[in-house]
Amino acid sequence: MPSVHLPFTRMGEAVVQQEIAESVHASSSLRRTGFWLLWANAVSVSMVMSADRFTFEWLVGETLDESDSASGWVLFALGAPVVCFVLLAGAMADRHDRKRILLLTQFGGAIALALSAAAVWTDVITVPITVVLAIMFGTVMAFGQPVRSSLLPSIVPKEQLMHAIVVMTIGANVAMIGGPLLAGGLIEVSGVGMAFAAQACFFLLGVVLVSRLQVPSLPPVNRSVRLRTEVMEGLRFTWQHPRLRALFFLLAVGGGLMFGSAVALLPKIARDEFGRSADDSGLLFALMGAGMIATSIGLIRHRQRITRRGLVFMLGMVAGTSNQIVQGFVPSYLWLAVLMFLWGASGGFYMNINQTLIQELTPREKMGRVMSLTSLTQGGLVPLGALVASALAGAIGPQRAMSIFGVVSLSCVLVTLAIAKELRQQA
Repeated sequence: MPSVHLPFTRMGEAVVQQEIAESVHASSSLRRTGFWLLWANAVSVSMVMSADRFTFEWLVGETLDESDSASGWVLFALGAPVVCFVLLAGAMADRHDRKRILLLTQFGGAIALALSAAAVWTDVITVPITVVLAIMFGTVMAFGQPVRSSLLPSIVPKEQLMHAIVVMTIGANVAMIGGPLLAGGLIEVSGVGMAFAAQACFFLLGVVLVSRLQVPSLPPVNRSVRLRTEVMEGLRFTWQHPRLRALFFLLAVGGGLMFGSAVALLPKIARDEFGRSADDSGLLFALMGAGMIATSIGLIRHRQRITRRGLVFMLGMVAGTSNQIVQGFVPSYLWLAVLMFLWGASGGFYMNINQTLIQELTPREKMGRVMSLTSLTQGGLVPLGALVASALAGAIGPQRAMSIFGVVSLSCVLVTLAIAKELRQQA
């Protein structure tokens, strides 16, 4: 009997050793680029972005004791500049000094958050002032995100791109865990003002990281062409590409209907339905991030075995939207926490595979403009979804609103799964 099992044991050991060797080689290849500086900067920004929505929502709903609709308007103000400016920012990323743009946006974010902290500490904060501060911060994010996203394919070899994106996603999800936990803990101990101040410090840390980053020069561009013309060219390219068109539709579903409702409704469900505190609300987002990390680690080890990534991406969204429907019926905070981890696990396929496919399908000279569409669908639509979700929650309650958003999301995904043949077959 041992003689039968020994070859299989050795074969298993050989497979594990090969996977470890591939992972070490990939990490070594990334180390010889500027990837880790870009990764650290992206993590620090993700930490702030995951914390600021939570902090703004808690400021309006708890500190100022305003209505759900007021919270929705503030969250909408965070994303409105993304909708207005992100396509222009993407065109700028394809023709201007990307490092300078990153440095300016890092400083701008630190200033906006420092002003938010000062307004809270001096007790002058009101809903209108909060809206203005949210618009300031959203504007900074609108100009920073496309540049940061477009840099990755410039500094990482194509064969290492999915590995780099998965590592980026792991970092972003560690930040998703840490951001709300940090914000919730600081709010409990020192108040909302300290939460804003800590986020400003993370932006200053990003300045140090960007200053050390060696950014590759852009290919020659015709600067006589107007930015508006280049924006339209990027939109036409994306629309005329069947797989990109389907990917971006599903990204819009994920950003506007799924994550937008989560940002607005999860704190309300935890606070109003189950009587939980700020740090307990932050834990829900942390568990979501933990689920994404678990899936991302699995993708690092087994990414070569996924032969139809487009299909896997869409099936992951089917699981996630079905989970969202069930969230509206759970009877306790504990069950909601379990669903958040599972939601994050399905979201790991969404986050990693869609970014890999988009960057593989996009030419380098159009990367900034296409990635600006990613920022628009993932970031700009989140506050719009949050605004609608908050209004619906005020009428029927946050849990029922979450389920309705889940039903609409699932319907969109199933229709796309049925008709997007090119994306289903994407290797």
